[in-house]
Amino acid sequence: MTQSGDDSSRKGGFRLKGWHVLAVLVGFFGVVFTVNGIFITSALRTFPGEEATRAYVRGLAYNEVIEARRIQAELGWSAAVNLAEGQVLVRVTDEAGAPVAGLDLEGELRRPGDPSRDRALAFTEIRDGVYAAAGDELDEGRWLVRVRTVDDTPFKLERDLWRR
Repeated sequence: MTQSGDDSSRKGGFRLKGWHVLAVLVGFFGVVFTVNGIFITSALRTFPGEEATRAYVRGLAYNEVIEARRIQAELGWSAAVNLAEGQVLVRVTDEAGAPVAGLDLEGELRRPGDPSRDRALAFTEIRDGVYAAAGDELDEGRWLVRVRTVDDTPFKLERDLWRR
């Protein structure tokens, strides 16, 4: 009996051919590209990208920001922010702990990661050194409060505010 090294006479045996390899590679990369496309689309819908507009231009003016912060530090004022009864409350005190009255404050309430939910804040003084703005209907989670004076007084405040 002679046996040849040729397996082509076998019936029903599987032979891996070039088109099999091609089909496996195309299928594999097709799945990878599809999943990546779904993830990219989902990521862009939930967070559209950069929040800071004109970040480069703002960075060029950073020396002025440092100077304004130095002037504010010389005032010695401190502030506390709270959320109570649907209002954003800001309490401003001087370095002796006395309330700072008569400020004209404005600000904004920002939702990190979702600029479409940002809103402006208009503060009114409800008692000496305590200022209130409407903050009702806030979703639970983290909010960023930015407050500044309208006049030439160099006072700015930025704090996290958590609603639970």
